[in-house]
Amino acid sequence: MKKIIAGNWKFNKELRNKDRAREFIEKLEKEIAGIENVEVKVFVHNFVLPYLAGRTKKVKLGAQDLHWTEDGSFTSAQFSACDIINLGVKQVLIGHSETRFYFGVDEKKVALKLKAALKEGILPIICIGEDIKEKEEGKTKQVLEKQIKEGILPALAEFSGESKPEFLIGYEPIYAIAGFAKLRGSDPKPARIEDIEFAHEAIREVFSQAGYSGVKILYGGSSKPENAKELLSQAFIDGLLIGTASWSLSSFLEMIRIGENLG
Repeated sequence: MKKIIAGNWKFNKELRNKDRAREFIEKLEKEIAGIENVEVKVFVHNFVLPYLAGRTKKVKLGAQDLHWTEDGSFTSAQFSACDIINLGVKQVLIGHSETRFYFGVDEKKVALKLKAALKEGILPIICIGEDIKEKEEGKTKQVLEKQIKEGILPALAEFSGESKPEFLIGYEPIYAIAGFAKLRGSDPKPARIEDIEFAHEAIREVFSQAGYSGVKILYGGSSKPENAKELLSQAFIDGLLIGTASWSLSSFLEMIRIGENLG
């Protein structure tokens, strides 16, 4: 089974420049032409998404967020699901920890966004995870269960036809995300492999009980070339959701090649 390597460009200034973004993607496409064991995704800023859409073959482009409705009085709203589809893009991040912290995306909004994405056939990576206080209080499983049961399962239930909707989970132990932790005034705390495994098992248990077995989970806790091999070697990790380490082409390619070699 292929590992998934997904880069999140976030609000990186250089990669919001359409020429720089296009150059990055073109070089990435060339470098991964022979990659067979890794599926590569890149989630880019809305400004450059229209310029990059339709320019990739191996790289699967995605939006970093979406709004839950198609029309109405929502000044400064994100792209809608139809906007994303009209660009020829079929991937999106939902509920990323930064959108939850800075923009008030709660479980209700996650559910609304998820419904909108699934309705249009967009593959979502739904992000969940605990902060350091919740972890230290032993509430990791409780927090993850709440996020799944309140933000994800209600939306999935509306698409419970003959075939279940496809989705991915991005597990983000918030305390381990270096850039985000610093912006919140704390030092990042690298997650231990045993803690990551515990969280992944807890996530899969909740989904399995709800009839969704075999859920793929990407680890999104500040992965980088230095720890990529250890992380990707774990059978319970299906791939990586990479932040700042994906802003450098050489760094991103190194992680992709690690995944390819392990495959």
